[in-house]
Amino acid sequence: MRRSVREAIVGFSLLAAITSAVGLSLWLRGLSLTRQFWTVEARFSEASGLAVRSPVVFRGVVVGSVRAVQIAPDAVVAQLEITNPSIRLAQPTVAEIGQVSLLGGEAQVALVSRGEPLPADAPNPRSRACDRARMLCDGATISGSQGASLASVTTMLYDLLSQADEQQLMSKVAGVATSVQATAKQADAFLVDGRGMVKDGTALLRQGESLVNSLEGSVQDAQPTIANLNASSAQLRELMARLDDPRMVADLQQTVANAERLTAQWRAVGGDVQQLTADPNFINGLRSLAVGLGQFFEELYPAQTGAARERAKDSADPEANGKPAAPGAGSPGEPGNGDKGAARRGGGRGGSSATGTTGTPVRPR
Repeated sequence: MRRSVREAIVGFSLLAAITSAVGLSLWLRGLSLTRQFWTVEARFSEASGLAVRSPVVFRGVVVGSVRAVQIAPDAVVAQLEITNPSIRLAQPTVAEIGQVSLLGGEAQVALVSRGEPLPADAPNPRSRACDRARMLCDGATISGSQGASLASVTTMLYDLLSQADEQQLMSKVAGVATSVQATAKQADAFLVDGRGMVKDGTALLRQGESLVNSLEGSVQDAQPTIANLNASSAQLRELMARLDDPRMVADLQQTVANAERLTAQWRAVGGDVQQLTADPNFINGLRSLAVGLGQFFEELYPAQTGAARERAKDSADPEANGKPAAPGAGSPGEPGNGDKGAARRGGGRGGSSATGTTGTPVRPR
């Protein structure tokens, strides 16, 4: 009896130990009999720091782990185990290897969905109704990339420095710095010149304002002239309108014709006068007429003509004898004015007649 109890206790202990070992092994491998997980295959060209049991995250939340890592000739293949059955990722989805921090740490795989969010009633990734074209399903294969890490940043920085050394980038940078310094000096000089130009522009603006003011004064002074010009223009337009009148044109033509006829008559009269003055007989007749008229007036008014002749003689020679001549007396050897008048009267009464240069008698009227 006691022996059978002991054997039972030993058997149950062995079964418990075996069960515990199997459970521990499954737990260490990330296997669970109660969880519903699904897997995704991710292919990386480089998987720095990726290892089994590396966490798989989506939007910063752990949704699974890396079950296995295999190295293929052309890529690194990682089996991603998604332990959250309710997660639904729209296509296209990619896997990106990153670090927990930039300074290093455990590597993790981040799932990035670049498609439109799926509705809440979308099928389960393990379901047969899962549309592989629209969402990420169980057993799908996605592409992966290496994210930023301390090693990659260091490598990139080293490559940049190597290229800078090969291309003598530092010397070029120094030359650029020198050029920038010279450009800054030129900019300062340009600013100084600009300030001077601004001052000159201000002075020019003031001169322009004074010129505008003077122009305004000139315009105001020119207003009367402009008004006169407008009035003259109005009169000129009125004159032009009158000139357009047929009556006015006819009157002007008649006036011009009359002027031409008058000019022709004046020319004819001038020709006649010229012919008369050119005739010696006509000139001699005019002279005889003038002499006869003179004698006639002397006979009619002897006192007035004699006094006028004496005054003319006195004005011509007032001191010929040292004293003024007596009125009515003539010069020595010449008869007086009275004798001349008597002689003329006697000649007229005696029947003698005065003749001109042509011998024609002139009879007093």
